[in-house]
Amino acid sequence: MFFDEGELEWVKLPHDLQQKFFELAGKEAERLAEVIGRFEEQLEDLRRMLGPHFKRLPSSSSLSLVAAVDSSRSPRLSERLGVRYGVFASGVVFLKGVEKRAERFEPGIFKRKQVFSQDKSRFTFSLITTYVERKMALEALDECDFLILDGSFYGFVYGAHAVKRSGLYGDVEDKLLRETFDATEALRKSGKVVGVIKRSHTRAIGGYLALKDKNNPFLSMIDKLILSVLMPARNFFKYRDFLGETPVQVYSRLAGRALAKKLGEEPLEEAEEMVFTPFENLGLEVEGFREMRRLQVKCYEGLPPCEIEYPLKLGEEKLLNFLGEKYFFNEVTNLPLALDLVDSLVNLSAKFTEEFVSEVEGRVLETLLEKRERFNAVKAFFAFLNPQKIF
Repeated sequence: MFFDEGELEWVKLPHDLQQKFFELAGKEAERLAEVIGRFEEQLEDLRRMLGPHFKRLPSSSSLSLVAAVDSSRSPRLSERLGVRYGVFASGVVFLKGVEKRAERFEPGIFKRKQVFSQDKSRFTFSLITTYVERKMALEALDECDFLILDGSFYGFVYGAHAVKRSGLYGDVEDKLLRETFDATEALRKSGKVVGVIKRSHTRAIGGYLALKDKNNPFLSMIDKLILSVLMPARNFFKYRDFLGETPVQVYSRLAGRALAKKLGEEPLEEAEEMVFTPFENLGLEVEGFREMRRLQVKCYEGLPPCEIEYPLKLGEEKLLNFLGEKYFFNEVTNLPLALDLVDSLVNLSAKFTEEFVSEVEGRVLETLLEKRERFNAVKAFFAFLNPQKIF
């Protein structure tokens, strides 16, 4: 046993169930050990292929004024008070080296009637948060040398396309989508903004290899894992050098199709169509997306690389100079220090949403019960709420 029995939920289970879970954990550990062994063997050939594409990250003594924008939103929507509630917080932090120069925050509330689909609510909530982030980034542009977004520039387009295909897309969503898209285009055209993909699903390496071997072992392996092992510290891997001018997302989609055994006669062209079609179906210009490129950079040994999306207009030499500045990356996470800082400042826990709704609930009761004749209406309003297990 590898933990203190007094501190974990595990020991609260019936003894027989605990034992069965221990047996499952042992079997899973054996399986993973075999997987890791095979993984190390398979990486040797890939090391020879990718090695020439690892380049040394330049070092710079300059210190630019870097801004980072991020948001946090309720991981779960509350359905008390007869309304579906969520809260979010957005923030921007300005750093020069390790010195914080300024910070700004913006709270927000999301509410929808419970009659609306939960999928529609979750999408709209996510899009509103992205919109506020983009607007905050635009306001910060003139105050910094370099600005970092959390996530990819155009990831929200794919969520909108999925919602539209499900029949849940309306005028409100369309207006919000276009405003978010316009703000994103302005950020891209500024030539001083990048996106950091912290939770990367990129599988471009496996997708590229699928053009020759549709059963290669890297189809289900994210690039970040591969490069964590192969790439030395203070190095970067530029996808453009490896893949050419085809966007990374196309090769990731190709990997997914190969894994599902759905590769056709023209696999690259089919993957491109799938990646670009959402823009066409939503009536959005795709040229800005086509001009985005990505690289992976690993500043510190023992940590996974950081995936960065950038517009060609920024200029790769200029980008690398920013990335090579002292203190740009956090030595604990290998992510930009400014982004880690703003993420920690705006983080909202799952419990906070319920605390916020409880505050609203308490104020409603306090206000309405001042007049005794409203007691029955208040009692009825709260009595017919859907029961909800909060924690």
